[in-house]
Amino acid sequence: MVPSPILLTALVYSFILSLLAMGFTLQYITLSVPNLAYATIAFASTYLTLTFSLMNLSPYVAMPFGFLLGGAISFMLYKFVAFLRNRGTSIVGLMMATIVFDLIIYASMNIYADYLAYVFKLYAGSFSLSEFDFEIFSFPAVLFISGLTSVGLVAFFTLMLVKTKFGVAMRAVMENFNLASVHGINTERILSIAWFFVGGTAGLSGSLYPIWFAMDPWVGARMFISIFAACVIGGLRSIYGSLLGGFIIAFSEVVVTYFLSLYFPWIWAYRAVTSMVIAAFALVEMPSGIAGLIEKLRRG
Repeated sequence: MVPSPILLTALVYSFILSLLAMGFTLQYITLSVPNLAYATIAFASTYLTLTFSLMNLSPYVAMPFGFLLGGAISFMLYKFVAFLRNRGTSIVGLMMATIVFDLIIYASMNIYADYLAYVFKLYAGSFSLSEFDFEIFSFPAVLFISGLTSVGLVAFFTLMLVKTKFGVAMRAVMENFNLASVHGINTERILSIAWFFVGGTAGLSGSLYPIWFAMDPWVGARMFISIFAACVIGGLRSIYGSLLGGFIIAFSEVVVTYFLSLYFPWIWAYRAVTSMVIAAFALVEMPSGIAGLIEKLRRG
């Protein structure tokens, strides 16, 4: 039997990880550049949540501002990557550029943490804001809000890609960038907006994270493996697959690790290994992920 706190943690983690995987999937299918700064961009907004809490405001007030902050940072990164791409930089060079951007964001987070420590006389290098949450039907509000946000954004992005002119243009850019340009689609504008949504989605997940989990500037680097594993198992080119992948990886890391820890207490420190094993298996056995498997079943 899974204890209630473990199950609750797995659910909240599933929704937050699904949001992170969704954003990573969207940015990958738009430009096919692995953005290694993505996780750090996501968790930059956690310090916004901390700031609002220090101002005696609900941490959920920070969510729209987290969306804007993540979107703005992602937009700037896209402009930087596009600048290099247009000058013939290889994909390896573009990946290295995202690492440089990652280090800049990480340094900025530490500078802001030191500023908060100087002004508010508190240690902001590691914190949790669970005491600022409230309850809905005897459950923490973060469970419902993260769930509604995750499922709602999956539905929004899926409908946008299928039902709107912008979504059709975005899919055209995804399929063939050069052909879309020839047909008069403003690819620069499409990709700029897409990456803003990518960063905004990441910012939402980052603003929710410290309401339940402990936060420090290295969380993004540690969670990148989990995000990548969720994308791989769900399908690197599927929006709804990221939701499925997020749940599988989250429950594997939390619930499976819990049962293993009953016999091997030291296993908690290596729970990310579970994600790596699942991702490796998925890459070998089903490279298109669960979404690709579902699509094959639908086609008979």
